[in-house]
Amino acid sequence: MTPETSLGFEAIRFANVILGIELLPWQEWWLIHALELHDGRLRYKTVVTLLPRQNGKTELLSIFSLYLMFSDRAKLILGTAQALDIAREAWTKSVDHAQASPHTAPEIKDVRRTNGEQCITLRSGARYRISATTRGAGRGLSVDLLILDELREHRDWDSWSALAATTTARPESLKVGISNAGDSSSVVLNTLRASALTGDETTLGLFEWSAPDGCELDDPDAWVSSNPSLGYLITEDTLRGALATSTPAVFRTEHLCQTVESLDGAIDLQAWQSSADPGLTLEQYRDDLVLGLDVAVDGTHVSLVAAADTGGGKYRVEVIAAWDTPDHARTELPGVLSKFKNRLCWAPSGPAGVLAPELRGIEAIELKGTEVAESCQVFADLVASTRLTHPGDPLLSTQVAQASKYNVGDGWRFARKGGIGYVDSVYAAAFAVYVLRTQPAEKPLPKPLVV
Repeated sequence: MTPETSLGFEAIRFANVILGIELLPWQEWWLIHALELHDGRLRYKTVVTLLPRQNGKTELLSIFSLYLMFSDRAKLILGTAQALDIAREAWTKSVDHAQASPHTAPEIKDVRRTNGEQCITLRSGARYRISATTRGAGRGLSVDLLILDELREHRDWDSWSALAATTTARPESLKVGISNAGDSSSVVLNTLRASALTGDETTLGLFEWSAPDGCELDDPDAWVSSNPSLGYLITEDTLRGALATSTPAVFRTEHLCQTVESLDGAIDLQAWQSSADPGLTLEQYRDDLVLGLDVAVDGTHVSLVAAADTGGGKYRVEVIAAWDTPDHARTELPGVLSKFKNRLCWAPSGPAGVLAPELRGIEAIELKGTEVAESCQVFADLVASTRLTHPGDPLLSTQVAQASKYNVGDGWRFARKGGIGYVDSVYAAAFAVYVLRTQPAEKPLPKPLVV
């Protein structure tokens, strides 16, 4: 890359000479590559940047925006984020830098700081304003530089689609999405990243600083890979402190820049994975099992999970059967239950209510009120304390990874609405374990199920 093939060299000089700011090595690298030229025009229309927190992305955005404004390459910059405060942070840094430099301060025409009206305007007419990311944001604007901070928070395409449309009429427009990694619900970030990795979209650039997949949380080499400002803005002690005070999922996304299944995971995934023991079975506990049944909130999945007390305060769960509709469950459940002389439990207040006539016909145990939330919390605690084993079944393990918390009162249960996947098998397992721990074995045996 040379000054003839990238505007980044000019941007670096602007930062050093005009603003009096010395950039970090990674920031200089980013400017050179993000502003690469092809046939005299910007190579990229969209640039996605991933790096952990506290590495200097806000400073980079502020300098980048000022360069485009003062070089007359952007007449309108729109900075956005899910929370307006985040967009305001980069905008405020830009204003402060512009006002502090004797080279740029005289070119400022107006600065408005009132909420909803934040905008810096230059005498050239160039403007930099901010907005929260909503479907109405940017309506009626023609934007040269669109900044989408905290891109991982885009859970659907509504805001992205509305905001991206503001750049359509500008021939040299650029969309910059910047974020640390997210989870499975970060649909926009994950889709753009996957598209960039294919190499098929030549106007989409991906610049990512992340740790290798599967690395240990405390691996110093992984910290170096993911934190380009290590030794400049942050130290190893900083990361050690974050590791000691963060959940594994949060540390991976915010400090290793790795995508996780769920940031608000209800169950400790490391503990769950380490508790997998495919060599054990429930056969020796066959006469003392409790079966839990639950249905997905959209009615497209039904799970039957067995739980056993294996002694010493430990338990084991296994998926016995699964169906894709309640009708299939009605048809096949009698045959499955005929193989077990055990108790069956369910929660009538949940989506399993669709099977209420059949389940009440066999006097299955009903969990009501706070028992549902209690069962979820008990299950999560058993996993975290490594007192629960399982065979590593893909169905249950996938749903455990997807399970997030839904707060109810002072407690919580597994989230159904707004979640990122099914959790019916997790509920079924939690119900079965809860009954094992709280209700005596003298409960009536299920009657034959009549369809």
